[in-house]
Amino acid sequence: MTHAAQQLLSPTTSAGMPLTDSEQKHFVEHGYHILPSFIGAELREKLKTEVDEFLSDQAAPLDPYGPAENIKKLQLEYPEHGLLLTEPRLMAIISQLMGNTEFSFHHLHTAKHTAGFPAANWHHDYEQYPQSNRSHLMLHVFFYLNGLDGTIGDLLLLPGTQKRILARDALEFCGTETLPGTVVIDDVPPGTAIIVNSAVVHARRSKPGGEGHPRYFIDSSYCQAGVKWPSYSTLHPRLMRRAKELGLGRAGAYDFVFNADNFFEEAPARAQLQALNVGSLILQLPGQREVG
Repeated sequence: MTHAAQQLLSPTTSAGMPLTDSEQKHFVEHGYHILPSFIGAELREKLKTEVDEFLSDQAAPLDPYGPAENIKKLQLEYPEHGLLLTEPRLMAIISQLMGNTEFSFHHLHTAKHTAGFPAANWHHDYEQYPQSNRSHLMLHVFFYLNGLDGTIGDLLLLPGTQKRILARDALEFCGTETLPGTVVIDDVPPGTAIIVNSAVVHARRSKPGGEGHPRYFIDSSYCQAGVKWPSYSTLHPRLMRRAKELGLGRAGAYDFVFNADNFFEEAPARAQLQALNVGSLILQLPGQREVG
């Protein structure tokens, strides 16, 4: 990465250590923090095996005679994937960043990026309809099981954009071009986790190379309690229920992470909002009226 990018990179934290005041301040200002080699070698191999199993299971046809809820196997139903959601060191850091308030799991994604994998244009992942404020924090944790080495794809970040109120795809038309302030992360060791404010605009720039050395990628996401967040598809209640059934709350220590009460069903709410989303929404408040 360039010298300018290195200057903007967050201070890195040793695995298991809480963030210092300066590290927390950096996260607030720039919107990300790097945990190099956060996942050890043994767990990395187990997770990569599960990634392969998940992708194989997803490619298999559904049993047409199976139970109605048999909608493929969920990522968190793979043992190491599930436990990763409440990894105690990670929970301590997220709690710090959330201001020691409770927070809830939103989603878990699993992918395997191979040579020639396509880019992902500039976007952010903050879940809100409409995009109107940043009163509560949402985080993504990007796990690079094989690290980043300048092949297949680079992680691009626009630090500080979490302070702007933007539509998720507002900068998508820019592709993966280098924008003012861009930080390129292309050289981190295997097992690195990068915690990102979900409202930070980011992208994945495709790069040549990487043949025979796929990138195993997992990302998880968490939402600060205090408001209701859009659910993660119609599977969200099932995700929360299964997490508790599988003991992912670690003997109750992190059951709050799987609190379904912090979410609303997205699809019908968006449809209802669409009917109201005309002119200034503030005029929908009681006592307000259109002028003229």
